[in-house]
Amino acid sequence: MKVFLIAALALSLAINVYQFKFSPKSANLVLANSSQAECINKLRTPSSEANIIGPSFLSEYKALDLNLNSNSSFNKEVSGCYFDSYLENVTVDNLAEKVHLLRSTGSNSVTFFKDASSNEFTIYGRSK
Repeated sequence: MKVFLIAALALSLAINVYQFKFSPKSANLVLANSSQAECINKLRTPSSEANIIGPSFLSEYKALDLNLNSNSSFNKEVSGCYFDSYLENVTVDNLAEKVHLLRSTGSNSVTFFKDASSNEFTIYGRSK
C-alpha cells in the first residue's frame, strides 16, 4: 500500500513539474495594425509578435504579447497607441452617459473593453 501511495505521489509531482515547465503560459495579447504595432514597439518590446490568420478584416493586424500585469498596465503603457482618451470604471447603468461624454469631447470612434472577471467597462475614444 505504501509503495502505491509513493508511486502516486511521485507521478503527481512529475505531472505538475511537466505542466509548469512545458505547458503554454497565459499571454497578454493585443491586436495592432502596423502603425499601432510600431508605436507599441517604441514604448515596450513585445515578447512575441505574430501575423493574424483569420478573417480578411484582420489580415493587416498582428498579435503582440506584451507581458502586461493588468488592464491598468495597458491603459498606462500603450493605450495611447490606440486611442486619444479613455474612461475607466464604467458600469451598465452609466454606460450611455459616459459614451455621450466621450463623444462630446470629440471622440468619433468609441470602443469598449470589459474584463471577464469584472462588471466594469473601459471606454476608449479616438478623435481621428
